[in-house]
Amino acid sequence: MKARLAADLKEYNRMLVYRLVKAEGAISKSEIAKRLSLSVPTVIKIIEYFAALGLVAEAGEGQAALGRKPMLLRFCEKAAYAVGAEYDGVHLSVGLVDLSGHLFSLRRSPAPPDLGLLLGSLLAGEVEALVTESGMATGLVKGLGVGVPGVVRSDRKSISQAPLVGVAGNVDFGPLAARLEERLGIGVHVSNDANASALGEVSARGRKYGGDLIFVELGRGVGAGLVLDGRLREGPGSSAGEIGYMVFDRDAAVGATGQQAASGPGWLESAMDLPAFWAEVDLHGAPSRQSVERVGRFLAMGLANLCVALDVRNVVLGRAGKESFGPDLLACLREELRRFCPMEVSCEFSVAAEPGVSGAAGLALDAWIREVCAG
Repeated sequence: MKARLAADLKEYNRMLVYRLVKAEGAISKSEIAKRLSLSVPTVIKIIEYFAALGLVAEAGEGQAALGRKPMLLRFCEKAAYAVGAEYDGVHLSVGLVDLSGHLFSLRRSPAPPDLGLLLGSLLAGEVEALVTESGMATGLVKGLGVGVPGVVRSDRKSISQAPLVGVAGNVDFGPLAARLEERLGIGVHVSNDANASALGEVSARGRKYGGDLIFVELGRGVGAGLVLDGRLREGPGSSAGEIGYMVFDRDAAVGATGQQAASGPGWLESAMDLPAFWAEVDLHGAPSRQSVERVGRFLAMGLANLCVALDVRNVVLGRAGKESFGPDLLACLREELRRFCPMEVSCEFSVAAEPGVSGAAGLALDAWIREVCAG
């Protein structure tokens, strides 16, 4: 029991030091010890461990009022990368992301609405092509994170409520992920796409986002990632943020059981009529004013209810379609949120270049860092 507690404490201390060095950019060993209430010998041992892995390096001398100037340490963000993949049943984006969430290389391709095909062969080929095109040594790539629309139970390796990627019921993706791991030689982590995007956005904003954030991505479906008090909220069933299933018209929902409703688009998603919206975009390059207003008003109702119930003041709209219709949709959302919400709610575009890709990669890197700290 004592050995287990000692191992847990070592892992915990390593994670504390890693996060502090990453957050500060340049910091001395003595300052780390002071800030974390650790002994200097403990900090030295941890830093030597990270330095051997290339995660930290000396950054020159710092300032000191008296005595010897301290040697500063810097975080080496290029020491490891992960591949992030964002899949919506129509397109697949894969990108290489470093430890600080910066996008190094990106590759896009069309992808059919077939999760089995994606995990079975398509994704592996795209990842291999991405790494080859980037010229990066494969040993620097530590994991693959995949964001997909649907309710993803990472603990059970199952996905449900994902009609946009060909999943009508509950599907076990564990065997497919295992074969993908074997082919690529790295860990594979599957998550909900909106949750991954929310994490990517938080990483891009740093400390400026205020702790609470609702990230909503308008794709062939609609979903939201919820970050509350700095933590991603998934819920016991991993379905937090599935706003497409919100209902604002009881009569329209009569006759649909929970199981029936979960097999296809929810009430809010159906009311927005996203197939018609995207058909206009595909045909004309942009939706009509009527379609923007319809989608914007229904979406604002769902977001307003979340904002009021959770007291969240920051809404972020994903970048999909920004150039063709984004400003009009954003303006509509802002106007409707002002009408619906008794408090002021900020609504703006994502600042991350590819939040879904960077967020999915971040999940894979977090898993790798936990393994490093436990080693």
